[in-house]
Amino acid sequence: MLSGDVDPRPCEATDLPALEEWAPTGNSRTHDRRFARQRTGASTFYLAHRRQAPAEFVGSAEIRWDGCAAAEVPRCPEINGLQVWPEHLQSRGIGTQMLRLLEREVRLRGHRSVGLGVDDPRARALYLRLGYVDTGVEYVDRYTWIDEHHREHHVAELGQWLMKALPVERDEQEPGTAHAAGPPAR
Repeated sequence: MLSGDVDPRPCEATDLPALEEWAPTGNSRTHDRRFARQRTGASTFYLAHRRQAPAEFVGSAEIRWDGCAAAEVPRCPEINGLQVWPEHLQSRGIGTQMLRLLEREVRLRGHRSVGLGVDDPRARALYLRLGYVDTGVEYVDRYTWIDEHHREHHVAELGQWLMKALPVERDEQEPGTAHAAGPPAR
């Protein structure tokens, strides 16, 4: 499967049972929490699925419109939890296609930069290749997961903050402004 076979779209409530089967989060209910944030407007939770039957999930990611919770990180929307799964589908352009869609959504909402945290060298290399810049900011990414006995586990991992400037595209310019090809038609 190549990236052109993938259709990213916002998560819907009816996706949650199949999503949990695809990438189980157990008692942590990560997908439910991401969808709940989307319902409040704090984020948009995207799913990528195959266009052909079977229309199975192949990736997911969330845009956190309020940015990363770490105080030392510059304020901008955050791409969070980008994953392509199963593993044999990685390195086929799916993650790149999803990033481009997420960046476009951030631009369309009027933001001119986007950030993400990374601790994986392979993912970092992809992000740098796609124009993200290491800000030199290291931060502690904190999250909680819940095991099968309903015990909470608090995790703190060191991450590097990357950012990307999002240029205004020609079709996104303010109405009435001149485009590269000349003034707007009258």
